[in-house]
Amino acid sequence: MSVTAIRQPGRTPAMERRHARPLGASVAALALALALALSWLPAAAAGPGEPPQGLSPAAASARALLNGPRPAAPVTTNAGMGTADPPRRAAPVVAAGGVDSAGNGEHIVAPRPAAAPPAATRPAAGGIDAAGNGEAPVARAATAPAPQTAPVAATGATSTPAAPVAGPAATTATTLPAAPRTAVTAPQAAPLAPPAAAAATSIPSAPHTATTAPAPQATPGATAVTSAPAAPRTTTVAPQAAPLATPTAAATTPAPAAPARPEMAAPARPPVANGPATPLQASGAQPGGLAADGAPAPAPVTGPLAPVAEAVAVQLAQPAGLGATKKETEALVAFYGARQGLPVFVDERGVNARGAAVLARLAAAEEDGLEPADYTVTKPPRGADAAALAQAELRLSVAALTYARHAQSGRFEPSRISDQVTPTREIPDPAALLASLAQTPDANATLAAFNPPHAGYKALKAKLAAMSQPKGPAQVAIPGGELLKPGDSDPRVPALRARLGLPVAPGNLVYDAALVTAVKAFQDSVRLKPTGVLGAATVTALNRGIQAAPSADMKADIIANMERWRWLPRDLGAHYVWVNIPEYMARIHEGDAVIHETRIVVGKKETPTPLLSQDMRYAVVNPAWNIPPSIARNEMMPLLRSDPSALAARGIEVVRNGSGGYTFRQSPGERNALGRIKFMFPNDHSVYLHDTPSKALFAREQRAFSHGCMRVQDPLEFGEVLFNIGLPGENWTAQRIGKMFGGKERYITLKQRIPVHVVYFTTFVADSGRLESRDDLYGINAEVKSRLGLDAARRRLAEGASPARR
Repeated sequence: MSVTAIRQPGRTPAMERRHARPLGASVAALALALALALSWLPAAAAGPGEPPQGLSPAAASARALLNGPRPAAPVTTNAGMGTADPPRRAAPVVAAGGVDSAGNGEHIVAPRPAAAPPAATRPAAGGIDAAGNGEAPVARAATAPAPQTAPVAATGATSTPAAPVAGPAATTATTLPAAPRTAVTAPQAAPLAPPAAAAATSIPSAPHTATTAPAPQATPGATAVTSAPAAPRTTTVAPQAAPLATPTAAATTPAPAAPARPEMAAPARPPVANGPATPLQASGAQPGGLAADGAPAPAPVTGPLAPVAEAVAVQLAQPAGLGATKKETEALVAFYGARQGLPVFVDERGVNARGAAVLARLAAAEEDGLEPADYTVTKPPRGADAAALAQAELRLSVAALTYARHAQSGRFEPSRISDQVTPTREIPDPAALLASLAQTPDANATLAAFNPPHAGYKALKAKLAAMSQPKGPAQVAIPGGELLKPGDSDPRVPALRARLGLPVAPGNLVYDAALVTAVKAFQDSVRLKPTGVLGAATVTALNRGIQAAPSADMKADIIANMERWRWLPRDLGAHYVWVNIPEYMARIHEGDAVIHETRIVVGKKETPTPLLSQDMRYAVVNPAWNIPPSIARNEMMPLLRSDPSALAARGIEVVRNGSGGYTFRQSPGERNALGRIKFMFPNDHSVYLHDTPSKALFAREQRAFSHGCMRVQDPLEFGEVLFNIGLPGENWTAQRIGKMFGGKERYITLKQRIPVHVVYFTTFVADSGRLESRDDLYGINAEVKSRLGLDAARRRLAEGASPARR
């Protein structure tokens, strides 16, 4: 459409423009309405404003905390199109969010037409055209997870409530044509509509009357378009809360037409929001009733717990002081976000039954060798306010997460002790734990289950509990001496009477008839000949049942060894190899039952055997030994300098490598340091189990002689058991393995991998039920006690041992 103006005699160009204005304005309004009706561009987000009416003080505080201080709505004085405006100044550039570079917030943004206007009037960034005018509309997407605010015309302007936003896959367009302008604008090409239902509402405004509408809230999958012209320069803009979207199908609510007279405009009502915005919506449920994964979001918290939920949201907005790890903090934010801040462990009266169960487990942490002070949570007093209840809720959550992490994977990173301490820990997932605690009928048992499930751990726990129980009078051991016959006098008589439960008479040293009878009864009970004569065998039997009072050092040793059980995988395997370094023993387990055991040689203090868990994958029969550079440098080179024939006598070849250096290799054979077979479980330390020609070392009690690998006393029997597990149905025997010995390497690959756990337990419970202790060969036990604050007890270090290498 085009318009031709014919000048009449006596009329000035200004007069012609004033008469042509109604027709040009109508054309411009019609073009803008048509373009925006077909447009599917998102509407501009509302500008800053105050919290909406009807929210609780807690909700307002939470929103203020999240969004920060909001500037007051500015007064518009020079943004209109009136012909009587003062001389136009250069318009400031509009920044993101509808605020110009001077800090003004009055610029309303609208969808940008697809076809570009002429170069002279093409809008610049921020709605400023090439001529410096500020009325050119621009488009901006409205993407905000929390309810936003939109400007509303003040007194003297017409206010139009916004239509609610349609649900997913819907498009709602609300078009408000601008007031008549001085120029005739040709219709622009409208953008293509999206593949969703589109609804448009066109609201013409009265001439020179500003009409504004609150910007609707965007929802996932929905597109809302709102177009509004700039307000007259004399209009004061006040912020208005935008409604939250609902998860319903597309809905279009026609907005009422603006009154013909501004003074008759009804005051705008604040739209009703679905619920208070919290800082957790970004991580949990999304606005519009949809969660982050697209599932329906939980309903907003109402009733007595609503203030507590708001307070939880506020405190999680700044979670730095909670004491949780980064991963745990993220899990807390996501967990409470999905719940709209709804508490789990407290209610409006205080700690609930679920929270009491968690507190009970935390208080009983000492049963598992943990420190209750690490999980202290102060219960809120009766009548506590929402902030105190929210703090207790989050403290309980963090304490539960910390307890589970300590119980399952230990209280510090084991590699801090030494680079040779590299066990496989399993750290619990905090998100899964919180979800479990929120639904489990027994939160106490759920937390307790994070402690190691292994029989060895439970046996140590039972010993720790026995030490904590009150004891009767300590029993005194009967010293050895000559035979004590009826009628003899002996200084051991008072101790003997006390041991057998007879009254002790001060100064009575006679081995009388009553004491003789008690000794005979005891001899008969332990299957000794009841002679009544106190000899060495009877004294040994009397002292066998005596347990010395537990010392603080023994309790610390038990706790430190319980801690190292937490470093192991919870599932050790249906079959597995258990190598305990301080015992110098290797055992093959089927579940908890030992089906084979053998003595081993472990690494020296200078070259310790590392702690690890890896799968055995294959074995090598007739292995060659590629000597590590450290051994070649420290042992082979000095030997070669002292006796040039020494290496050849041991079957060691010196080979020049490609880098110009030398490597040492020992060929397979009887003299090979690896013996006839090695069992491989690839690891970062390059250690393995293997045979050895030095059989005499297995007769010693202390067997720390290797460079880190573990030498097996009976490798053929050991291999027989392993191969029948890893190669089921092949009927391996020690004789079959022995027939493979020769001069060529042969590989046996296991079909089923067998876990190998190289561990370090200095204190454990033997099959007999007796508490056993071994020397702290590498000083690891002492280091664990030190890191746990248990080093006040006496350290049981082996002769010449020093703390593990850092």
